[in-house]
Amino acid sequence: MEIPQKALFIANGIGVEDGKPGISGGDMRWIEIAKKWQDMGIEIHVLTQDAGIDLCERVGLTVEFHKMEMPSEYSVNGYLLRALNSFRLPKELTRFEGIIYASTEHWYDVIPGALIKRKNPRSKFVVVAHWVAPLIRTGTSLINSILFYINQRMGYFVGKRYADIFLAVSEPTGNDLKRIGIPESKIRIVEAGVDYEEIRRIASQVKEKEFDGVFMKRFDGTKGVFDVVEIWKHVVSEIPDAKLVLIGHGTKANVKRLKRMIQEKKLENSVCILDPIYDFEEKFRTLARAKVFLLPSYEENWAIVIGEAMATGLPVVCYNLPEIQPIWEDNVIWVPKGNKEEFAKKVVELLQDDELRKRLGEKGAEFVKKYDWEMIAKKELIIIWGEL
Repeated sequence: MEIPQKALFIANGIGVEDGKPGISGGDMRWIEIAKKWQDMGIEIHVLTQDAGIDLCERVGLTVEFHKMEMPSEYSVNGYLLRALNSFRLPKELTRFEGIIYASTEHWYDVIPGALIKRKNPRSKFVVVAHWVAPLIRTGTSLINSILFYINQRMGYFVGKRYADIFLAVSEPTGNDLKRIGIPESKIRIVEAGVDYEEIRRIASQVKEKEFDGVFMKRFDGTKGVFDVVEIWKHVVSEIPDAKLVLIGHGTKANVKRLKRMIQEKKLENSVCILDPIYDFEEKFRTLARAKVFLLPSYEENWAIVIGEAMATGLPVVCYNLPEIQPIWEDNVIWVPKGNKEEFAKKVVELLQDDELRKRLGEKGAEFVKKYDWEMIAKKELIIIWGEL
C-alpha cells in the first residue's frame, strides 16, 4: 500500500475552562492516530482553534496547525458561534489533498472537511462517528440536548453526501448509523487503544496506594460526575476513611455544583479534585495510586479511559451501557444505569477484598493488551487509503 503524503485532522470542538483545554477520549483517539501516522512518515496537519492547539502542544503532538476562528468556551453561545464559523475555512487549505479526517461527526468538524472535499475530490474524506445521540440526554439540560442533537444530525446529513467513509467506533454505533440512513457501504467499524507497554512500565513503579477510588472524565452530568459523589457517600458509610480522587474539569457551573455537593454531603475529607493531567507519566502514576476505577457515565462510545484503567491494573465499575458492553465484555463490573446504591456496593466489595481486586485487575490488564495504538492506527490507514 502506498502511504499518503498528508493527512488533515479537523478538531474544532475542544473547549477551555480556567485557561486549560478540555481533553476527552475522542480527542486522545485522533491525537494518538495522528502521532502513529506521523511516525509512519505522513505529514500531519491539524485544523482547530486556540484550545486545540494548546491541547496538542500539552500532549506532545507537533504538527502544522491551521487555525479556525472559533470560541472555545463551554456555553450555548459558544456552541452556536462554533457552528456558524465552520464555513470560514483558512485559504491555505482550499487545495489540500490527502486524507481529510473529521475527528467527530459534529457540524463544526464535518463542514470544513466537506468544503475541502468539494474542491479536491481526489482527497479521501472520513468522518469519525462516536455515537448517535438521542434527542433527550440524561445529565444535561434540555437546550444542551437539543443543540447537541441538531449539531450532530446536521453533521451526519452533510457527511452522508460528502464523506467517503464513516469510521464507527463500535458495532452498536455502526448499527445506529445504518438506522439513521448512512449507507452500509460507507461504514467501517474501528477501535481505540492504549499505550499498553508504557502504561504497564509506569504502573509497576508505583508501590503505594493513596486513593481508594478514582474518577477521570469531564465534570458533566452525562459523564456521571454528580452520581460518583452520591456513590461515594454510600461507600464512606461502610468504609469511613475511603478516599476518592476526581480528575478533570468542566464548566464553572458544573464545578461549582460539584464542590457544593461535596460540602453538602460532608465529604470534604473524603473527596479531592485534581485538574486534568496532560503529562503521560504523571497521569498514569496518579491512576496507579488508586485501587478502583469508577465510571458511572450515562453516555460512552468506546470509553478509552476504561482501557487505560485496565492497563494500569485497576478493576473497573461502570454503568451498563449497550454501546460499550460488547467491547469490554465481562472484564468490567457492570451496574444497572442509575443504580447508585448497587454501584457503591460493588465498590465496597472490591475495597474489602484484596484478592478479588487483584484478580480482576490482572484480568483486565491481560484483556486490554490487544488494543494497541500502533496496530489500530495501521489498520485504520488501510481502511481509508487502501480503498482508494
